[in-house]
Amino acid sequence: MTTYIKRLMKGITAVLVLLVLAACGQSTQNDADQAADSPADDQTTESVAEGELQDVELTLDWYPNANHVPIYTALKHGYFEEAGLNVTLKMPAEADDPIRLVGANQTDIAVSYPGVLMKARAEDIPVKAFGSLVQRRLDAIMYKEESGIQSPKYLEGKKIGYASDSISEEIIYSMVEEDGGDASKVEMIDVGYDLMPALSTDNVDALISAYMNHEYLLLEDEGYNMGHFEFQDYGIPENQELIFIASDQTIDERSDVLTKFMTALQKGYETAVENPDEAIETLFENEENEYALDKDIEIRSWKEFLIEYMSADGEFGTIDPAQYEEYAKWIYERGAIDSELTGEDLTAPAL
Repeated sequence: MTTYIKRLMKGITAVLVLLVLAACGQSTQNDADQAADSPADDQTTESVAEGELQDVELTLDWYPNANHVPIYTALKHGYFEEAGLNVTLKMPAEADDPIRLVGANQTDIAVSYPGVLMKARAEDIPVKAFGSLVQRRLDAIMYKEESGIQSPKYLEGKKIGYASDSISEEIIYSMVEEDGGDASKVEMIDVGYDLMPALSTDNVDALISAYMNHEYLLLEDEGYNMGHFEFQDYGIPENQELIFIASDQTIDERSDVLTKFMTALQKGYETAVENPDEAIETLFENEENEYALDKDIEIRSWKEFLIEYMSADGEFGTIDPAQYEEYAKWIYERGAIDSELTGEDLTAPAL
C-alpha cells in the first residue's frame, strides 16, 4: 500500500515549483478581489448561516482500505453532518496529489505521511499535520523466516527491496549500525511498486516500505512464514503512520472546521470499534473496482492492527508536536532533509 511513495517523494520538487507558480497567480487574483469586494461581501464570507453545512473536501492517500474505516463510518452515520460539515472524498489521481493539492489550497484536507510532510515542509511547502489517522507505524522490515535473518545485523550482504525513499534507506542503515553490523554491506534494491513479488520470488531478501497490515498479511496468506523487525526496537524515533494535513491558510482561517472534523472522526472510530463487522461492510460498500480488496485481509487489518494502532497514544486523532520534532531532528541528522524543523513547524493539533 505504501509502494507508491516512490512517485510521491520524487514529485516533491515538482510540487514546490507548482506551488510557487500558484502562489504568484493567487497573489494577483487576491489584489483584484480585494479591490472588488465590499465590506458586505467580507461579512458574508466570514460567517456561515445558522444551520448551513460547511463544505470540506478530503483527499485520501490511496484507494479505500481498512485504514479509512473511521472515515467511511463517520460518513455513513452522519457524524460529519452532526458537526456541521458536508464532507466529500477525493481519490488521488497521482501519488503526490495529497501534498500538492493541500499546499496549493486546492483541497481542504488530505491523508498523508509524516516523512512526506517533513520533506515538504523542509522545501517550504506551507502544510502542517493537525490530526492523526494511524498513530503507530504500520511499516517494518519484513523477511521470510527461511532466510536465516535473526536481527538487523544479519542484513549484511543481503538485498533489501524498497520504494526509492531516502528515509527508508537511512532507517535500514541506522538499524544495522545499531545492531552492530556494517551498513555499507547492505544492498538496497529499488523495486518500485513490486515489493511483494520481489520478496516472494527471492529477488530480495527483505523489504522495507511495506505494511504489516497489508503486504505482511498477504505474504502470510500466500503460505510464507514471515518475520519482521520494528524500527523503534533499534533506535529509530517513534512516529505516526497516517496523518491529516492542511495548508497553513486553512489552519489559520478554518481551525474550527478542523476541530469539528476530528471530533466527528473520533465518533466514527468509536462506532467502528464497537461494531467492527458492520464497519468492514461499510468499507466494502465503498470499494473501488480498480482496486479490489481481500475481505479476510481487511478484517484482519482492522481487528489485529488498526483498532489498537489508531489510538496507540491514548486517544484517537491526537498528535504530539514533540514527537514530530524528535523524528524530524533524526532524519535531518541522517541527511534525509536539508532543514531543521520544530514541532511548531510541522503540527497544529486540532484536538
